[in-house]
Amino acid sequence: MAITRSVKKPRTRTVVEPVDAEAFIAAADPSPPAPLASVSVDLERPVSERPRAAKAMESIRRHMPWAAGAGLVPLPGVDLAGIAVVQLHLMADLADQYDVPFKRDAAKSLAATLMATLLEHGAAGGIGSLAKMVPGVGTLLGLAVLPGLAAAGTYALGRVFLMHFESGGTFLDFDPAKAEAYFRAEFDKAPR
Repeated sequence: MAITRSVKKPRTRTVVEPVDAEAFIAAADPSPPAPLASVSVDLERPVSERPRAAKAMESIRRHMPWAAGAGLVPLPGVDLAGIAVVQLHLMADLADQYDVPFKRDAAKSLAATLMATLLEHGAAGGIGSLAKMVPGVGTLLGLAVLPGLAAAGTYALGRVFLMHFESGGTFLDFDPAKAEAYFRAEFDKAPR
């Protein structure tokens, strides 16, 4: 048996031309992205009259029990990871339905940002997961709290992105700060 060495190939260097900063700034679009509420899409029509939105709502409802099931995992941290996977799958499904390129890293960041707004005002989700570390009572407390929060959070996240994609948005122009109030309202309206 002969042992061979790989041959190193010379690397070519790419030369980057300097860019005039003032010309770059002048060429940029000065208008800020439109807020979610000011986009002129008929979001007032019922979802049933918008076929894509109806299909998206079906997908959201289909992902809610999976998120609740992930919340039932008795291992702290693993439950939250499972919920995140379900929510990322939902966001990928919605992006596919609206022909929006799915950006996994952007989606993870946006989902985490929106879900963190819930923890700021009610740390029940984090406590529910951490409570599972306490044998017996903690596990029962975690199992009682986290599945409902996971399902409601998944519903709210799906509704926010449904509205954003319906208005022509993408993952790159999504502003979590502008969507936070709508996210909380949808979280409160979520079926549990």
